[in-house]
Amino acid sequence: MKLFEIGARFVSRSEAKRLLHGLERFREVVLDFARVTEVGQGFADELFRVWAGAHPDTQLRPTNAVPEVRFMIERALRG
Repeated sequence: MKLFEIGARFVSRSEAKRLLHGLERFREVVLDFARVTEVGQGFADELFRVWAGAHPDTQLRPTNAVPEVRFMIERALRG
């Protein structure tokens, strides 16, 4: 899924929930963060901790994240 086609900034939990709706049907979801400039703590936490914990059969694979985005993803994964 190319996130830039949806927007350049993702900050809220509600954005994460809308993005992930229905993706539990897949075993692996590649999230392409190319050209995404910012993600908020709530967005990253909802994706990589809350949703991933509730759907252990679906792997989320982030790719092409700039350092600032990668920091937020790693922070959520540690949570």
